[in-house]
Amino acid sequence: MTETGVITLSQTRDEESLAAPWNVLVHNDPVNLMSYVTMVFQRVLGFSREKAKRHMLEVHHKGRSLVWTG
Repeated sequence: MTETGVITLSQTRDEESLAAPWNVLVHNDPVNLMSYVTMVFQRVLGFSREKAKRHMLEVHHKGRSLVWTG
């Protein structure tokens, strides 16, 4: 307590707390064509054709693919 009777509180942080990064997963579905998924990866995520095709095949064969973390 100070002479004026006012209590001053201060709070400091030793380190910055950051939110955990987000992972974007694409899951396999029976509706969209493989060519459409490849095109979406290219247009939305900016993947090259080769990278888009690689992720599309991973979705097709393994059921999902991690396409972005951030």
